Amino acid sequence: MSGPSYDSIVPGLRPGPGAPPPGPPQDLGSAVPEVPAAADVLVHPDKLLDVARIVEEQANALEDQLITRLDQLRIDAPSADVISTQSVEAWNSLIADGDRSYAGQVREYVAGLKRLVSQLRDAAKDYKVSDEEKAAVFGDRGRHGA
Repeated sequence: MSGPSYDSIVPGLRPGPGAPPPGPPQDLGSAVPEVPAAADVLVHPDKLLDVARIVEEQANALEDQLITRLDQLRIDAPSADVISTQSVEAWNSLIADGDRSYAGQVREYVAGLKRLVSQLRDAAKDYKVSDEEKAAVFGDRGRHGA
């Protein structure tokens, strides 16, 4: 297997001990950890709206941090040499650009939190309707201890 030499990329560059031969940029997307997901969230029905509010506050805070700091995740090459430009391209691809980047995965995590908030609010509405339906079906039996 023959690829470019270090010297052909940057004249005078010599590899350190154990350095792999130079080649095309690697796909570093697999190095980004997966976003954790909740399988089940158990919430007491009376607390659904409180939990929804707390999750929404946290999602909004995380989203604000992402918006205010996203430009700090992207970096510019310190020079126009091949190593600098390819390193910066790989960094920006892995960290800041695209759906598979760290920033993209944080955006998806925030979207997941907001979906959870919506589900919690829907569940709270369903629970309230269910209680009201039960009260209507049983009428005033509860007041008489029957």
